Amino acid sequence: MISIPRIKVNGTTLYYEKRGEGVPMYVLHGGPGLDHRYFGRSLAGLENIRELYYIDFRGHGKSSKAKKKTYTLETFADDIDAMRRKLGHEKIDIMGHFMGGFAGLLYSLNYPAHLDRLILVGTPAKHTKIKGYYPLKAILKSINLKYYLQYKKYKTIDKESFAREILLKSWPLYVPEKMLLEYSDYINSLQGLDIFFDMQQELECFDVSEEIFNIIQPTLIIFGGNDPLKEGGKILKGIKNSRFSVIPETKHMPFLEDETYFNIIIREFLTGKML
Repeated sequence: MISIPRIKVNGTTLYYEKRGEGVPMYVLHGGPGLDHRYFGRSLAGLENIRELYYIDFRGHGKSSKAKKKTYTLETFADDIDAMRRKLGHEKIDIMGHFMGGFAGLLYSLNYPAHLDRLILVGTPAKHTKIKGYYPLKAILKSINLKYYLQYKKYKTIDKESFAREILLKSWPLYVPEKMLLEYSDYINSLQGLDIFFDMQQELECFDVSEEIFNIIQPTLIIFGGNDPLKEGGKILKGIKNSRFSVIPETKHMPFLEDETYFNIIIREFLTGKML
C-alpha cells in the first residue's frame, strides 16, 4: 500500500510532499486557490542541502477542506507550527511565495524560536498596488458583469468558474508569454476554487509593515525584476538582518523563469557558498 503524506493538525489534514535531505525547509505556495504543484522541480538544486516539505494549505490542493472562518493567514501559520511539532522539527526554514510569504512573515513573528531562516519570494509586507493592473481592470470588470448577470438570471453564481476565469485573465501579468499555455493548463486543473473568494478580504487586510522590525531571523527577499509587486516589497528591507535580491527579466515566479540563478542566490544565503 502506498503511504500518502498527510498529517492531522488543528482539526484539519494537510497534504505535503517531502524531497531532499538536510535541515527541514517548509515551502509555502501562493494563492488563494493554488497549491504546491506550480513549483514543479524548480527547487531540485536545493535538495542536497535542505529537506524540502511542499505543503498545501488547508482548503487548498490535496489538503482537507475546513470551516471558512479558519481560512486565515494566522491559522495557516498555526498549522505550520503544529506540523513542525508533529514531525519533530525543533527548527525549520521557510520559503514562502506571495501568500505563502504572508504566512511565513506571521510565523516569524509568532514562532520566532522555531524559525531559523526566512525566504520571501514575490511577497510585499502588505496589500499593495499592482504595477500594470489598470489594463487588466477593464477585463476584470467585464468578468464581474458576466457573473452578475448570471446571478440576476439564475439567482446563483458558479464561483468555481468565476474564480478560474479571473485567474486565467490575470495570469499574463505575473508570468511571461512563453509560460502562459503551461500555466493556464495548471489553473484549469485546480479544484475547490471557491476559496479564492473566501480569502480576498484576508489578503486585502494583511499588513505587517509596522512589525517587520521585530523579525530577528536572517531573511532573504527575492523579486523578479518585472514582478508587478516588487515596489510594494521594498519595505521589507526594514527587516534588520535581511538582503533584497532582484532577478532581472523575470516576473512573479523567478524560480521558474531563471531556475539556475534563483537556486544560486538561495544556496549562497543558506550556506555562504555560491555552489
